[in-house]
Formats: sequence, C-alpha cells, structure tokens
Amino acid sequence: MSKKGKIITGLVAFIIIIGGYVYLGGLNNIDYTIETVSDYNLVGVHFLGDGDSPEIEEAYVEAREYVLSGELDGVLTLVHYNDSTLEDEQLKLFIGVTLASGTSDLPANYQRLTIPATNAARAKIEGHNSIMPSPSTIESRLRETAEKARLELQDFTIEQYISENLLVIDMPVK
Repeated sequence: MSKKGKIITGLVAFIIIIGGYVYLGGLNNIDYTIETVSDYNLVGVHFLGDGDSPEIEEAYVEAREYVLSGELDGVLTLVHYNDSTLEDEQLKLFIGVTLASGTSDLPANYQRLTIPATNAARAKIEGHNSIMPSPSTIESRLRETAEKARLELQDFTIEQYISENLLVIDMPVK
C-alpha cells in the first residue's frame, strides 16, 4: 500500500473511532450535584465474595428481568460497599431493585434493605458504560462535590441503572 493509501486508511479509522465515541456519549458531561433524596427502599440479594464470581452477573440478570417483566416496579440497583476489611479482589454488594412503591410479594430469595437518607452526592451519567470514567474517578468527584458543600458521605455507592444509557450514582450523606 502506498504512503497516501496508508494515510487515508488511518484517517478513516480515526474518524470511525471518534464517531463511535461520540455516538456512545463520550462527549456528554457528567453532572455532579447534591440532591435531596428519600430513603432508598430496595429488595435483592447480598453478595460477598470474589469480584469475578458468576453469582454477580446471575443476580444482576435476575434483578433486571424482574424490572423488565414488571414483576417488581422499580429501578435496577447495585449497592457497592467500600469495605476495607475485605481481601483484594473481594466485593461486598447488594444487587436488586430500588422500589418505586412498596410491595409485599418478594421473590423467594430476595431480602429487603432500607438505606435511610435525606441528601446524597449524585453523579448523573448519560452514555454507554464502555466509555464511562472509572468508578474510582466518579467516587472521587462525588467526594469533592460533598466537600465543597461541607458534607460528609457514607462509604458506599448506590448505582441506579435507569436505562441502557443513563446511570445515576448516589453516595448518601452521613
């Protein structure tokens, strides 16, 4: 291939990559705010174990199916605890659904979890998860937002998967 052909091929590839990045929401801003919230009423399963465990994906898929089928009225949610007592590569999670309204009928393996809160630092992310910043970057920015407002945050995040391209991450205020 000639030098001119390589340059054209390189430019086309560059344009395709940039186009894909923009299409997936790579240029969207992430909004960091302090929000007034109500208690988080969730149902789901607790998980404590290795981060690469298939149980995480199974619980996530199960919760998503409950939301998509309408069996549970709410938003797919993952609570990620920052537990310093865990070994490397271990995670402590609650995987389930933030309920839009109360329900008395829970799936057999589900438990209730209520997280009391009145305020939270919030990150609103619009874009595909493949181009989102790392969780540590998001958490650092949430902490910066809280510090500016002179608020202290709890040591866990509440990730609410509103839609395929909208993720809301809250860190409740202590």
